[in-house]
Amino acid sequence: MSETKPAVSVRYFLNLEESQDGFALATFGKKQISRFITPFVSIGIIIWGFYLGFNGVGRYYVALGAFFLILQLIMRYWFLPMMFKRQFVKYQLGKSEQGIELFQDHAEIYANGRKQMFNYSDVQKFATGKLTYMIELKNRTVVVVPKRAFEHSAEQTVFENTFKK
Repeated sequence: MSETKPAVSVRYFLNLEESQDGFALATFGKKQISRFITPFVSIGIIIWGFYLGFNGVGRYYVALGAFFLILQLIMRYWFLPMMFKRQFVKYQLGKSEQGIELFQDHAEIYANGRKQMFNYSDVQKFATGKLTYMIELKNRTVVVVPKRAFEHSAEQTVFENTFKK
């Protein structure tokens, strides 16, 4: 990698599915088990209610656990995707060109006509999703790069190896 010419340079427009994949990586993290903690707690409350006895106070625990579980399902599979789609369309996020260039000791990201430079030591988290890569910097900036943006598998390999620790 040289200072004047980037080793990897990609430009892209994010579509809705890629944005949702990147958002899921940023909010739920790399570990898939973290998105199942709250449903497991709700199911545990339901089981505890059955253990206490459905005729007594246990029925309230079953109802409470079922309420929490239904509320989580509605939030995760209906409300949050609907709100995300509305914001994506409202702010026309898919119509702004974005990009990233990797140099020897730093990277540059492009979004909305602005350029921002960061050192590789500023990367706090790197995650791989189904459609995208997510880079979170120490200043809480999140960069979502779609996998389809790479023309060659060699570029993709260099990109992955740069951010994997």
